[in-house]
Amino acid sequence: MISEIKENEIDTSNEEVTHFEFVGDRASDYNHELSVSRENITLLENFLELACNKQKTSYTLSLRSLKITHYSRLSDNKILCVLRSYPNITSLNFEQSKNFTDASLIEIARSYPNLESLNVCDNQDITGHSIYKIAKLCQKIRHLDIGFCGNITDDFIYKIVEACSKLELLRIGGLKRCKPISDQTIVAIAHLCPNLRHLSLKGCHNITDVSVNRLLQYIHNLEYLKLDQCKFITDSSICNIANSCPKLEHLDIGTSDASDTTICNIVRSYKNLKYLDIRCCCLVTDIVIDEIVQHCSSLEFLGIQLTNVSKDALSKLNPKIKIKRDSVLDMRPEKELNDLQVILVNLVQYLWLTYANLEDIVQYCEDKIKDEHYQKSIMELEWDMRGMAERFGLMVRMYRLKEKINYQPTNPELDTNYAITEFIPHDIKYREEQLPS
Repeated sequence: MISEIKENEIDTSNEEVTHFEFVGDRASDYNHELSVSRENITLLENFLELACNKQKTSYTLSLRSLKITHYSRLSDNKILCVLRSYPNITSLNFEQSKNFTDASLIEIARSYPNLESLNVCDNQDITGHSIYKIAKLCQKIRHLDIGFCGNITDDFIYKIVEACSKLELLRIGGLKRCKPISDQTIVAIAHLCPNLRHLSLKGCHNITDVSVNRLLQYIHNLEYLKLDQCKFITDSSICNIANSCPKLEHLDIGTSDASDTTICNIVRSYKNLKYLDIRCCCLVTDIVIDEIVQHCSSLEFLGIQLTNVSKDALSKLNPKIKIKRDSVLDMRPEKELNDLQVILVNLVQYLWLTYANLEDIVQYCEDKIKDEHYQKSIMELEWDMRGMAERFGLMVRMYRLKEKINYQPTNPELDTNYAITEFIPHDIKYREEQLPS
């Protein structure tokens, strides 16, 4: 915590207290001892108790920033008590705290017209109604994090950015899947929020190159850009990042099809780049690492899991760079081989289990599946899974790892006619012998 409490166990020292930070049910650093986490919760609950008892403190008027994260019991009533006790707060961070609703946010909008920063990410109980209320009533708001708030829809994001065009930080990734963020909303952000420095669109599955190119065309002060897990964004728009954001320091384009050429151009363009995440970019090779060595002396973090970067190439990097890579790159050859064997065995088992349940999955969807062509595709999938499992079974047999498969049939009386019966659960009954023509 930034401030230890002593006034009723809250120690405010002799300085004017402007910021409190509490971590609730889980510490942000997993290496913290359990006692530290318990101490944080005790201090947090003491702080909330003071507020609920309407007890004035030496920091009642001076407190400007309050951070309560990972706290599952942050109810509407507790937030209301905080609003009444601390009237001058301009920054609220309730990241991954639970159990409060739109009612709290509407009261925040009414109580804090000078609010500048709000973080309520990963709250599944709030909707776009309350965030829109804040956007309209809190005209000074600059930082807004509503990422992974599952009940906020695309149409409300459009209204929100229209209402608060002075935003400098916006995180809207992982919102409602049934009505996800659209290109239209991203284009609105590009036109209405020219001052953005920090933008996270993580998991915005529906946006395309069209809106990303518009962003890069109109917003030039970006220092932080997160585009990972945006499955329709391709190399054709990612390549434009190299010439559009001269102040960029943090870039995440994980799971994209960005090419070596594109990433090399980005690396050469941003010599002050500190954070680069290109995990799951399967086209990335050692060429990118060579460019980083030459041009990115400021780099502090590099994510390269599931790329084609070799262990030898990584050895060229500055040892001060924190590298997140595949654990297999750190293994000795014999350990790597053993782990691959175990993974193979588990894969065989899970493949058969999935295959066994495929009929149930199809039956569950029968009322929705009337298309004969679709049914034929399901049959083809069954055949493909069957063949794949048999091939994996043969590989497992070659590794002599049969004893590691621990599958217990639920109905041993059922049988089937597979080629490698040692590796096939006998309670799986194939639905058809022949594919429909």
